[in-house]
Amino acid sequence: MLATAAVGGGIVVIALVALGAFPVGMMRGVVENRLSAALDTKVQVGSVTRDTLFSYTPTVSIRDVWIAQPAWVGPGDFVRLDSVSLRVPVFRLLTGAFKPDRISVDGARVALVRDVSGRKNWEPERKTPKRGGDSRPSLSDLTVTNSQIVIRDAKRGLTVSGPLSVDAARGLQYAATGTFQNTPARLELHGGKITGIDPTASYPFAVSLASPALRMTVKGAMRGVLDTRHFTADVSTQAPTLKNLDRIIEAGLFGSQPIDFRGKIRHDGRDWYVDRIAGSMGRSRFSGLATIHKDGARTMIDAKIDASQFDFDDLADTEGRAKSAARKAAIGARVIPPTRINLSKLGKTDGRLVFAAHKLLSSGGTVFKSLSGTLTLDHRTVTVSNIVATLASGRMTGTVKVDHRSGNPKLGVDVRLAGLTLDALVGQPKMISGPVRGHIVMNGQGDTVREAMAHASGKAAIVATDGHVQRMVADVLGQNLSGAVSHAISGPSQEVPLRCLVANFRATRGVLTPNPLAIDTGASVGRGSGRIVLDGERLDLTLAGASKSHALLRITDPIHVRGTMSSPTVSVAGIGAAEKPTAGGVLRVLGRSIGEALGIRKTPSSAEGRPPTTINCSAAVAAALR
Repeated sequence: MLATAAVGGGIVVIALVALGAFPVGMMRGVVENRLSAALDTKVQVGSVTRDTLFSYTPTVSIRDVWIAQPAWVGPGDFVRLDSVSLRVPVFRLLTGAFKPDRISVDGARVALVRDVSGRKNWEPERKTPKRGGDSRPSLSDLTVTNSQIVIRDAKRGLTVSGPLSVDAARGLQYAATGTFQNTPARLELHGGKITGIDPTASYPFAVSLASPALRMTVKGAMRGVLDTRHFTADVSTQAPTLKNLDRIIEAGLFGSQPIDFRGKIRHDGRDWYVDRIAGSMGRSRFSGLATIHKDGARTMIDAKIDASQFDFDDLADTEGRAKSAARKAAIGARVIPPTRINLSKLGKTDGRLVFAAHKLLSSGGTVFKSLSGTLTLDHRTVTVSNIVATLASGRMTGTVKVDHRSGNPKLGVDVRLAGLTLDALVGQPKMISGPVRGHIVMNGQGDTVREAMAHASGKAAIVATDGHVQRMVADVLGQNLSGAVSHAISGPSQEVPLRCLVANFRATRGVLTPNPLAIDTGASVGRGSGRIVLDGERLDLTLAGASKSHALLRITDPIHVRGTMSSPTVSVAGIGAAEKPTAGGVLRVLGRSIGEALGIRKTPSSAEGRPPTTINCSAAVAAALR
């Protein structure tokens, strides 16, 4: 028994001695082979030596290292290294952790390359993202001399090169010049000294990129020396467009008007925290916060944005605005926006965004005053719920949903209007007034809102009750020419009650037809027919009416509404509403009316003296708002 223990003890002693005196020169081939396999390229090592014959923390020196660029990069050097010395605690190797605590590098020339697809020459394509990331730093001393780093990042559009040094006097310094997005750029990195430090202590750093395309500074502290996976920093950035910032952070952002942001961020393993962000984008002013969690291949975002003022035009850069202007010139102005709703690039992103814009701006003017809601993204399904959009009078509430789990994006809209007034909606307070309500339910498919609505089915209804109509307008609606002339002369400000206005349209594959379109006043009843084609937003509506009192002379032609939703044209008896009435035009209307009264000219719209059928307002309004 004693002999067995002695033998076992002897083996342990021999093993310990062997570890302390391990001939590292034998490792040259192993280093070459493992680096070649890891980087998938050719590696050569001149020599591997150690400073002492026996030590459990030997300093290992590796000289004349050459690493070729991977085949996909092309010819050239990835790494040229004159020498690197590493102090390696041997017992850490037994646990599988290669963590030198002292490193000295001299004569390094490194070319870091990334292509437009994001492939990196320093990271194997088969590498699996690490979870957790709680490993603590172990490096207490680092010296770098006579070294040069080149960065060629095609995905970011960044190409810079410059010297890298780390010493006890100035700490870490990297100053590189080159280009970013085809503009002159300077990239600088500064860090604290790495000489006899506690590797787990807070490590200060600062990064800046200066270019006409983007000015960005990041200043903060890592959790430990060179621990880029765990840090807190203050960030400031300015750029002509949000897209330029996205070239750096790669979050899938879009083009915009000039940005100026400031905030505080944290990075913890694979997760990011935007503890505070505030600034401007064009005329928009906002503040907010966000959390971005990584769970395997999926990203979860939880954010809140509060804008004191917001302009939707700021969501397009100069190029986007130019395209929009060209599109408008080619097809004319449109009411339905061309907002893209294709979610194919968001297949791995989920999240929730609570937003509020307290003041909405628009260069062309807008009836919307504020907007708020909650956006939820779940496996390529976006739901915008709790929408509240205030208008000059009243508000719009409801839900919008985009489902892109398969096929083309499917857009669903279910919104209600309340608190509006006809005078604000029409812009003619002396002509017509009354409270307005509405209900819009539409479903369609397409890559943009405009394309989906051009093929949408559902309903769109607006109703008004308990208002007033100018008596002369009611006469025109009832095609009562004698009454219109009389009231225009004797009482242009007289009003009659508005019992109801019901504009209830049924939508089928992008075509809206009245179901019904009707107006009932104290003096007349009008009913409409025709259609609205959402593909092109074309209007072709006819409103024919009848007076509730006997009309000596009738307007023989109905009211026509044509043109587009953004630029409608209204004609009454052949005279356009935008036209200045001429003596000839009035005489033609008068002549046709007299001709009908004398029986000389018959029209399909002749009422033959029968009183009009009043509208069942309560039933029509209830049906429209269901």
